[in-house]
Amino acid sequence: MNTTVPTSLYAQRRARMAAQLGPNGIALIPTAPERPRNRDTDYLYRHDSYFYYLTGFTEPNARLVVTGDGASTLFCQPKDVEREIWDGYRLGPQAAVGALGLQSAHSVTELDAQLPKLLENRDTVWYPFAIHQGLEERVAGWLNKVRARVRYGALCPGQQRDLCAVLDEMRLVKDAHEQDIMRRAGAISARAHVRTMQSCARMLREGQDVREYHLDAELLHEFRMGGSQYPAYYSIVAAGANACVLHYRADAAPVRPGELVLIDAGCELDGYASDITRTFPADGRFTGPQRALYDDWCWLRRKRRSPRPGPARASPTPTKRR
Repeated sequence: MNTTVPTSLYAQRRARMAAQLGPNGIALIPTAPERPRNRDTDYLYRHDSYFYYLTGFTEPNARLVVTGDGASTLFCQPKDVEREIWDGYRLGPQAAVGALGLQSAHSVTELDAQLPKLLENRDTVWYPFAIHQGLEERVAGWLNKVRARVRYGALCPGQQRDLCAVLDEMRLVKDAHEQDIMRRAGAISARAHVRTMQSCARMLREGQDVREYHLDAELLHEFRMGGSQYPAYYSIVAAGANACVLHYRADAAPVRPGELVLIDAGCELDGYASDITRTFPADGRFTGPQRALYDDWCWLRRKRRSPRPGPARASPTPTKRR
């Protein structure tokens, strides 16, 4: 859970979303599941972006329910002293209400019992389509339980709508808090790129064996030292001809003086990603042809970004380079 952000920020986002559900609408937002890496180890957990945007809550195995009148209910892992010894601290339903600014919270073990009650007498149920495997089937099961009570006067939601459209539009415009995180993430990543370039040149000047994974390690070091949780994506660290592989991952290829190195890497900070790509001379100095090509590429980039047309310039050719 992000303890540095006031709960009012997430409450405001939930209220904005609730206003678009309709007075009798209800939304269900799951977080991401844990993924097993091997027999007894999971991959490093990363929460669902929609869920985090509305809660700031980073624990796995949780669901958020928001009704059209703005009431928010969280289903999360119950307190369990034995499991917390193995997996870490859990907030628990009792503490979640105050810590996250919610109206109510329950153990996730009560989800199947509580959801039909929450869905009853609603006209529309909203949830992210085609993202969470098995969610559509679970929603169908909960709705069937509501339908079984129609003879007793219960009303069952007649519409199912994709919540992604609503949340995507909300997330398109970043507030001041989000912009600050994005700037910090960009600054951390920029420092990581500079550190890696400098380390590469220094190691080669000292005659050390330099491999792609050495440069990847420099990136990871600066990401973590800057406070980011993890890389935003698998870092591309490609020496020489490996840069021609679009989604190349840092491996054991040697980095040699005179070669170019391409790095596409950025950190993720508090749920927000940065993304920087740079190509640089491994030993700190371009060769003549490398410099000419790099300068031409930079000129084209500037031209595309310029709001005003510049003076005409012939397409660069080898005979016109100086």
